[in-house]
Parts: sequence; C-alpha cells; structure tokens
Amino acid sequence: MKSLWILLLILLFCLPVFAKTEFPDSLLIGNVKVFIHPSAKSILETEQKRLGSNKKFVESMKEKMRFYFPVMEPLLQSAGIPNEFKYLSVQESGLNPIAVSSSQAVGYWQFKSGTATDVGMKVNANVDERKHIIEATKGAANYFTRNNRVLNNWVGTLLSYRVGLGTAKKTSYVMDWVGKSDIQVDSSTDWYVLRFLAYQKFWADEFKKDDSLGIQPVNQSKLICYDNSCGKNLYEIADELNVSYDDLKKYNPWILNDYVPSDKNYIIYHPSTVTFFDNSIQIPEILQPADFLLPPKKKLDYPQKE
Repeated sequence: MKSLWILLLILLFCLPVFAKTEFPDSLLIGNVKVFIHPSAKSILETEQKRLGSNKKFVESMKEKMRFYFPVMEPLLQSAGIPNEFKYLSVQESGLNPIAVSSSQAVGYWQFKSGTATDVGMKVNANVDERKHIIEATKGAANYFTRNNRVLNNWVGTLLSYRVGLGTAKKTSYVMDWVGKSDIQVDSSTDWYVLRFLAYQKFWADEFKKDDSLGIQPVNQSKLICYDNSCGKNLYEIADELNVSYDDLKKYNPWILNDYVPSDKNYIIYHPSTVTFFDNSIQIPEILQPADFLLPPKKKLDYPQKE
C-alpha cells in the first residue's frame, strides 16, 4: 500500500511536466523566421491546449486534412505560397465547404462574394466556387500573391487576409516587417496571426507524432478527381462512375443545381479508397502559374478578404 502511494505521488509530481508543452522560441513560415516573445507564449500555449482538448475532434480534423491537403498542396506550391498556409484553411473553416461566417463569408477559405469574384472565382446561380476546393484555393493563392507583392512578408500577408491590404498597410509592425526574413511577434500582435502560429504548430506536430510512431490511418479515403464533367448532370456522372448520386452531391456543394455548366472544365470530387483512382489526384493541367497572377476584375479599395 505504501508503494502505491509513492507511485501516485510521483505521478502527481510529474503530471504538470507532461501536461504542458512549452511553445518554441521561433517558427519558420515560408522564408520568414518568426521569433516568439515570452509575452505571446502563454497565448499560443492556451490556444494549443484548446485545440488538443478533444481527441475525437483532433482525429476527425486530421482525417479531413489527409483528404484535402494532397489537392491543396500542389496548388499552393505552384503559386509560390508557403506550404504552412494550408493550415489557414483549417483555421478559417475547419475544411468545411459549406461553412458560412456571421459576415456571410463562405467556403473553405471564407470569402465574401465580391472579393471571391475579384480573385477569379465564379459565384452565380449555378456555381459557387468558394465551395470548390481547387477553385477556392486558387482564389486564396491569388489573394496572397497580390498582397505579398506589396507587403513582401508572408506573416504580414497572412494578417492582410483578415483585415485587408489597406488596414495592413496602416499597421505599424506589419510595415516594419516588409522585406524582412526575421520578425518577432508578442502579445500585442493581432490575435489572427497568433492563432495561426498555434494552429500551424499544433497540426504539424500531430502529423509528425503519427509519423514517428508509425501510425497509419485505416482505410483513409482519398479525394479522387474527375474532369470530364462539362455540361453533364450529376445523375449522368454518377452512372458513368458507378458511384452514389448522394455522395457526388455531398462532396460537390459548389454545384448549386444538378448540372455542371458547359463554360468551364470543372473538376468533380468523390471520396474513394480504391487504388485504381490513386493517380487521378494528379491534375497537371490545372496547375498553371498564370492562374495565380490574375489582375483585379474590378476596382476594390483594398478589400478585406471576408
């Protein structure tokens, strides 16, 4: 009995050590080394603790990321956007294509309709490309590219995604970051940037932990892509692929009616664990750098992203 009490005391003494993970002194976002001031660490650690408080939520989000990231990553890479920015879509929408904010921003990257149109997306009675993972990611990459030409710092560009380029240019520390590869954040830095740093570190660590332990997802679905959809209705496509119409509707909420318009070669999505479809995720014809260099379609006075 005495030995049991000793063991319990040892465990209680050690618990705080295991329960708290100290945030690192710096992180790398693209080519920018972000130094973390001690005043920001408690904020970041609290955010990470919140993220990790529900194991079921963590696993479900990792499953979504494994599903969507293989499509998003080559698009970001083609546009020259830091790979870490893929975690911003998790922060924005939880990778939910039908997410709608209180300000009526929609989709994976949370765009209002006007800004979505400005960065090259279609939002009309037939389609809402904010809910299309490729088109929405291309739109977000266009927004990042445009703003980074002015701010020349990926963390400043990140903040502009929330507040707009005009406001970012009026923010003293953002302008101090212009052109710099080493910056510092502290407790006065905008919450959006701090939350992103916590998200990026938390989720990247989760995947590293799985890799180090050799944990492989069981029957992880992959997002297969079908690009022969022009002018077809979903019933035709379901019959052609021998898949469920309901699944096509669920995974393609960007189609607002039951047919794909004939004015564009859209990619249709469907989840599958079938090996036959593995190579179909590589879609080189959509990865054109020019897609991320779109001029504004209309003049917006440094619009906010939402």
